[in-house]
Amino acid sequence: RTIIREFILLGLTDNHQLEVGLFLLLLGIYLLTLIGDMLIIIITLLNAQLYTPMYFFLQHLALVAIGYTSNIIPKALANIATGSKSISFVGCFIQSFLYFVLGTTEFLLLAAMSVDRYVAICNPLHYSTIMNGRICSLLVLSCWAGGLSLILVPSIVLFQMPFCGPNIINHFFCDSGPLIKLACVDTRLLELIDFVIAILSLLGTLSVNIVSYVKIISTILKIPSTTGKKKTFSTCASHMTVVSITYSSC
Repeated sequence: RTIIREFILLGLTDNHQLEVGLFLLLLGIYLLTLIGDMLIIIITLLNAQLYTPMYFFLQHLALVAIGYTSNIIPKALANIATGSKSISFVGCFIQSFLYFVLGTTEFLLLAAMSVDRYVAICNPLHYSTIMNGRICSLLVLSCWAGGLSLILVPSIVLFQMPFCGPNIINHFFCDSGPLIKLACVDTRLLELIDFVIAILSLLGTLSVNIVSYVKIISTILKIPSTTGKKKTFSTCASHMTVVSITYSSC
């Protein structure tokens, strides 16, 4: 019943001068993201001293970041450069699917990393036993599988819906929200499913992060020396920064 073969992405602006600035800004951010994350992966693979759970999780977080940005930014850059605003029907759904799978996987990885930091700081004597290679691999595999399983069903439901009316998406990529609005059927059940998944993936993983860091901070405050407190806190400061930026923006 679907008669639409492509969608039109309105993008961020129709102003040509602004588009040039946005193109350069997005290109710069994209290149920095690629270079930074690829360096993280290469260095942690080549340096034997970094064969630890923390850097193992970081490798996968960098991989997610590469996939996440590569899924959206190149197409947006191509549309700005060529003046074309179209994206194929299948391409749009693939972009939407990967966007949410990788985004959900990122939340799960951040939660796994907070658990790793909790064990390292609150149970240092048992750390190597608890966070062994098998457990870390299972945690990472669970994060990828969790991201895929949470998004797969609603994505299939959305893909099978008929699209027979307007094909204009007021966005610069294929987000599920604008896509659902273009479906020619009642989408309330799908919107409810999406809302429940958002609650589980966002608030569920945020709860794990909050509980872990409450216990971490409580443990750090019990350390008698100021130097010891700073050294211990520095091991999780960067992760706390990423968690704060990610969840506040969402």
